[in-house]
Amino acid sequence: MSEGFVAGFAVRHAVAAEALQAAFAPPTGFAAVDPCARERPEVEASTGPKHFRPADPSVNPTAGWDMLDPCVEPVVQIDALEAAHAAGYAEGQAAATMTAQAEQVRDRALLDGVAGALGARIDRDAIAAQLRQTVLALVTRLVGEAGIDAERLATRVGVAAEMLADAQESAMLRVHPADVALLEGRLPATIFAVGDAQLARGSFVLESASTVVEDGPALWLEQLSAAIDRAPLPLREAASC
Repeated sequence: MSEGFVAGFAVRHAVAAEALQAAFAPPTGFAAVDPCARERPEVEASTGPKHFRPADPSVNPTAGWDMLDPCVEPVVQIDALEAAHAAGYAEGQAAATMTAQAEQVRDRALLDGVAGALGARIDRDAIAAQLRQTVLALVTRLVGEAGIDAERLATRVGVAAEMLADAQESAMLRVHPADVALLEGRLPATIFAVGDAQLARGSFVLESASTVVEDGPALWLEQLSAAIDRAPLPLREAASC
């Protein structure tokens, strides 16, 4: 047993007495008042919340309003912050639209000015003629430099023979006299080569009883020239886009 310890009993009767006294004691700040007395002691002003008082008691803001009447239109409350935000958004959108339209008009005017300047300074007909002459000169030079190849000439004649109404029908092939020797042993048995000095080298005319087929560099150049004449120069269209 440790030093300083003394055996004893807890004083429980004192605890019970204090509990009873606290339970039946009047509340703190309570003052007895005689109910028969006419005058009551003044109570100190309370620092707690006070009842609501309207700014103008003579005005009734809900006069004539019945919450149970279904025909009464509801009162719409407008949020000042939301209204300001909507007005600012609408104003900004209108300003952006006006700016975009102004820029579009400006760009269109600039493009029209450039197109007008190009149309005034560039002669489209002259450019088309020069382009046509250049292309035809290049193609003519290529045809002339390629010369007359016997294998290619025989292949072209074979393609023309397939265009005849009857593949077994006999046909006469008119070519330049110098090309007759190139076609020996290369033509089908039903096609006979005949020299014609009026035809240019590499050209031929395949004639049968029902069909005539022509081919040659002159026809190629004529078709190319027609195609160039039909194709417009996209100068003004490109400038106005």
